[in-house]
Amino acid sequence: MQTEITDKVTAQDLDEVRLGLNAFNSKFYDVNEIRPIGVFIRDEQGNKLAGLTGSTTGNWLRIDMLWVSEAQRGQGAGSQLMQAAEQEARDRGCHYAQVDTASFQARPFYEKHGYILRLSLANYLGHHQRHYLTKIL
Repeated sequence: MQTEITDKVTAQDLDEVRLGLNAFNSKFYDVNEIRPIGVFIRDEQGNKLAGLTGSTTGNWLRIDMLWVSEAQRGQGAGSQLMQAAEQEARDRGCHYAQVDTASFQARPFYEKHGYILRLSLANYLGHHQRHYLTKIL
């Protein structure tokens, strides 16, 4: 047995680990319940101005990334993305949502949308914090 450490993780590496984890997890739940979700706002030329990505698993929505371009911030784009993702999650049978964010990112935004802080990790990226929040949909 040999241990390898690398900073060049390939798509194949990710696929092999994902397949191995899915094989283990499939003993406990249907891994096909994990469905990606993406919500995007585009301009007339099709360029992305904002986006939200994540997944739904069972009765949970997981928000992985939410980005709003500088030009769109403060105009409701983030709220539009959240509302659309949460509605899609409800349509898929979700009752809960989770997200994590760094202290320099969007904790107040998520709290404004009804998310409740569950856990904070100190010393994230130096002197920042990582916040984990949930919401009942």
